[in-house]
Amino acid sequence: MAERNTDDTPTSDAGDGPDPIPVPGCPETYAVDHLLHGQPTALSSYLVAGEAPVVVDCGAADTTDRIRAAMADLGVDPAAVEAILVTHVHLDHAGGAGDLARACPDAEVYVHERGLPYLTDADRLARLKESTDEAMGMPDAYGDPEVVPASRCVSVTGGETLDLPDRTLEFVDAPGHAPHHYAAIDRASGALFSLDAAGMYYDGRVLPTTPPPSFDLAANLETVERLRGLDPTVNCYGHFGPGEHGAADAELAGYAEVLPEYVERIDALRADHDGAGEILGALGERWQTPTAYRDVAGVLRYLREREGEN
Repeated sequence: MAERNTDDTPTSDAGDGPDPIPVPGCPETYAVDHLLHGQPTALSSYLVAGEAPVVVDCGAADTTDRIRAAMADLGVDPAAVEAILVTHVHLDHAGGAGDLARACPDAEVYVHERGLPYLTDADRLARLKESTDEAMGMPDAYGDPEVVPASRCVSVTGGETLDLPDRTLEFVDAPGHAPHHYAAIDRASGALFSLDAAGMYYDGRVLPTTPPPSFDLAANLETVERLRGLDPTVNCYGHFGPGEHGAADAELAGYAEVLPEYVERIDALRADHDGAGEILGALGERWQTPTAYRDVAGVLRYLREREGEN
């Protein structure tokens, strides 16, 4: 894993890129395009640039320059950042946590209790990186992540609140996409930081995100209902950006319909197609997304495990 520098100098310099994207109807709340693998609109995190700034998700270890650029654009002093929220420990979302913790020296890092060891234990983080690189088929698929000091971390299970001078964030357990996923809602604005718990959002459509090894349909559907009960105003996705203001409940309800349909479609295709590649080719244009192969593989694993329980 990457060694921590002896000083507090960030590992890379902020460069040119997309401006922070205002989240509609949510003052001081912005989506940040990470230009993951050089591609616009592939991955977003969020910066709440209020009296006590908050970063929601860190991006990959090699894309944290985008968050630092957004801080500079919005006049946010990294030393003033109060909290870094790591919604889940998939390395496209959490790989930059160590780097950002170093860049924001007074911020506490909030992570689900089931994901905490993968940020704080060097051996577990190394194994996570190895498995991620293997699944992605490339070395350093999301950069080389740094360990986060355990003393900087706050464990989240759901039900906690983060009380800030200008807002309150409420944490909600949100398994399904991953067992170590939580969501957070900003009660001041109604922004729901669901990230991957409620799918992905492209061209006004909500689509599945179902990666291996731990996608669980029943848990994800329960999470969607739990999130609907929060009465959010706008849904903030990790892939990509905010949804439509005032349409969060409709988007969540749509995901509750789309997700089982997607699983059933893949299940039906297994009879005549072998493996994720063949099934992906037979799925049709509707289901093609930047992570479609990975997501088909996640559903196939889920179906095999479900059959093993019966």
